[in-house]
Amino acid sequence: MTYVAEARPRRETIPAKRRLTPLELRLAESRASRARADSLVRSLLNKRNETIAAALADKVSLSAISTVVGIRAADVKRLGGAYRDHHYPGAEPAVHLARLAAIVRQMDEALEHKESCLRRLRGDALKGLQSGLMDVFRIAALTSLPAERVRELIRPATGPRPGSGPRSTR
Repeated sequence: MTYVAEARPRRETIPAKRRLTPLELRLAESRASRARADSLVRSLLNKRNETIAAALADKVSLSAISTVVGIRAADVKRLGGAYRDHHYPGAEPAVHLARLAAIVRQMDEALEHKESCLRRLRGDALKGLQSGLMDVFRIAALTSLPAERVRELIRPATGPRPGSGPRSTR
């Protein structure tokens, strides 16, 4: 018996994926920029706390550390106490305070970058909603944020919404 090849049906063509608009791309990229900013802030907080612990171990005064860092002395003591198991070589108080000041400057820059990322995200989300091309759920999917967080983000910051306050009884 010989084999007779039968004509196979052609494969169905798969439609090309829809390309993202520039606005959708910016919304999708905001996820990565927010993650980088959050990671930088977390690492700087950890570095600041370790530097506080090193300064406390080298007998730098609480008030000097609290002044440079900008937090209460009780918080400085609590943060430094979390790193008691580390060994720190002795250094001059001025060196510790200079390190802390540099970290605080870096953290301020990182927080400003994080705020600018959120402002950009808010502007892009508002632009997408106003254009009518996207809804809250599409923006939430692109940014990997819950829809409620997107609603909070785009809500105007001009006080409480009508009906959201405590109920008045007569």
